[in-house]
Amino acid sequence: MSDQRPAEMLTDGVTNRDESSSTPQPCDLENELPSDLRHDEQLGITQIAARQVFENDFVTVFDDDVRFPGGRTGHYLRVVEAQGRPGVAMLATCRNRVAMVRTFRYTLQRWEWGIPRGFGQDDDPVRSALAELEEELGEQPDRVEILATMTPNSGLLATSVSVFSASYSSMPVTPTDTAEVSAVRWLTWNELLSEVAAGQIRDGFTLAAVGIAYSKGLVPTTSDGR
Repeated sequence: MSDQRPAEMLTDGVTNRDESSSTPQPCDLENELPSDLRHDEQLGITQIAARQVFENDFVTVFDDDVRFPGGRTGHYLRVVEAQGRPGVAMLATCRNRVAMVRTFRYTLQRWEWGIPRGFGQDDDPVRSALAELEEELGEQPDRVEILATMTPNSGLLATSVSVFSASYSSMPVTPTDTAEVSAVRWLTWNELLSEVAAGQIRDGFTLAAVGIAYSKGLVPTTSDGR
């Protein structure tokens, strides 16, 4: 029987249950990490076996058997969203205004303004982006372009999110999914940056997209904020 010590909290907030006196055996389960990563000697934490503990339409939760640096064994939580399909977030613009949508975030128990975003609905993130924009703004854009790929919470989520720019010739404000989006507004860049600076915009995808756009020279610097 393994000598299992009480749960310890790692610095990244993930629970580690130490099982250093036992030696779990590798097993072939679906959703294991790629072999080139699982056996990479440079990894700080290596997977011994995947252990699925929960699944629904949105997430799959694993409590994997792992080996920590130094040979100590234990468990590490890993959450896979949308069966591994990449999520999407869209910086939608029209005539130097940026679309923001108002949604209720149940986990935070409050309404929040942010850019359109969502789980991956398709293996192709472009198709997911177009579908989300139609749901949250009411129309698909004239053009989309990938800006970057981000990992929103790599301490827990095995998730990547594709960040797009989406160009519109008009400003749609009638979402088709009114159960999710209660309102749409199009802010000038000055208005958006002012709200970011004042701490009124807290959505991490919006903050990341604004930073990405700024780094790529996409944020206008004219005096009228457009």
